[in-house]
Amino acid sequence: MYRHRASRFRFLHPGLKGPTRWQRLQQRSGLILLILAGLVTAGLLVVAPYIYVRDLLSDAQSDFTNAHWADFEAVERHWKSLPLLASVQTGTEPEVRRFLADQPLVVALLDRFEGRTLWVRKGGHLMRAAEDPHAQLYLDWMSHAEMAQRFEWNPPKDQDPDFGKVATVVLLSDRWLVIKRWRPGSPEVERELSISLGPKPGLRMGLARESELARNDLVPLDWGKAPHLQADPYRLAYYQLDAITKTNAFGDGWNLGGIAFEDQERAYRKTTRKQLYVAYSMSIVVGLAIGLGLWLRHRARRRAVLDADRMASLTHSLKTPLALLKFRCDSLRLGRLSPDRADEELLKIGDEVDHLTLIIENGLRVIRGGGSTGPRALATPDWLRDVADDLRPGFEMEGRTLQLGLCEASGQAPLTSLRAAILTLLENALGHGRGTTSLETWRTRRRLCIQVSDEGEGLAPHQVKALGKPFQRIREAGKEGFLREGQGLGLSLLVQVAEQEGWGLTFASAPGEGFAATLEIPVA
Repeated sequence: MYRHRASRFRFLHPGLKGPTRWQRLQQRSGLILLILAGLVTAGLLVVAPYIYVRDLLSDAQSDFTNAHWADFEAVERHWKSLPLLASVQTGTEPEVRRFLADQPLVVALLDRFEGRTLWVRKGGHLMRAAEDPHAQLYLDWMSHAEMAQRFEWNPPKDQDPDFGKVATVVLLSDRWLVIKRWRPGSPEVERELSISLGPKPGLRMGLARESELARNDLVPLDWGKAPHLQADPYRLAYYQLDAITKTNAFGDGWNLGGIAFEDQERAYRKTTRKQLYVAYSMSIVVGLAIGLGLWLRHRARRRAVLDADRMASLTHSLKTPLALLKFRCDSLRLGRLSPDRADEELLKIGDEVDHLTLIIENGLRVIRGGGSTGPRALATPDWLRDVADDLRPGFEMEGRTLQLGLCEASGQAPLTSLRAAILTLLENALGHGRGTTSLETWRTRRRLCIQVSDEGEGLAPHQVKALGKPFQRIREAGKEGFLREGQGLGLSLLVQVAEQEGWGLTFASAPGEGFAATLEIPVA
């Protein structure tokens, strides 16, 4: 038995089966880096506006603090001040009343020289603290202040039953010991702030515990809202235009804070929301621009792949006609044909060269894209009849009938492209169809429909669906090889030209019912 070995069996190197490990690592690393870069960029676009607005808020708070620092100093200075006061005899002297009016937070006085009498405030005058329930507590505070020999002394937690609720200070001078108490929300604090801030206050102020400012469950209090000059802890912690200072003048754990008035706070919040909206809008625009750039790059790469496929389709579609041309030229060159047959072959060669020229021109226009494949002109019934007459001899040689049913309407299209499209459909009907082939036209509204149909065996639905794709050829069931000759590229180029020109193109077929292709072009 004769055996011809055209190729020997051999083991292929693993690297020849696909990309190497290093190449796969590079691909995965590039993908991972791209994902990480995308996540980092997205995170920056989300966080950057927040950081920007937070910096603006910090700058606004710093400017607010610097602008009202003198008000903080005035309140603290008045809290620690002790005006001169002569001796107290009855507690109702005009000098005493003026002193109490200027010092709303004073609750008790002790004259260190005249009998060490303790005087307790009662409204707008003083009274002796013989029966006052707080007398002993006040005397204890004053004795500790004297022993400490400090100008200002704050009672510690173990000596103040109201520690954390009321701020207390004991002021020591050469003659007097004075106790002041700041009770948040009291009318005395309101008068104290009106005296300290003057007739035209620039902000509202209040005391708050440092632990309170860190809480999230604070609620607004009635005495902390405008037009009161006092601000409750909720507003001190919630308002954006605020300034909080730590000070030891009011005792351990107290902070002195100031906030803007309601209209100023609303205006600033409105401005902040606008800035945040603008910042996030810019972030969204940048994100969309990056996404659009990546999408355009992806589309450009897909377009390059599509152009490569189209060029491959064009080159493959030229192989068979060129092979026929070469065969006929060889026949003429070798003198194998009679003079009459040689003339017929020359005419066929001329027709095939024209057909190849149309294929090349249309294919190059499709690959370049960007508009029509040529100037538009009228496709009249006479023009359509001339196109059909070019292939009529071929139908006659095959014993086939080419039937025309043309309406009076004319279409408008690039005639070169339309001629190539109609010839492609007629050649497919001649080569792959059976029976009578019909070329019909009719008008539907603003469209001229051109249909080429035959009486062949027809195609199954899945075969019809595959028409127009490159290299789609039909196999005969139960047999090897293809049912039709060719490369399956003629209809592919036709579909691309139709999409380029905006034509409608429809394929219709069923087993045993023939095949029909319908072109829709603008009516003239």
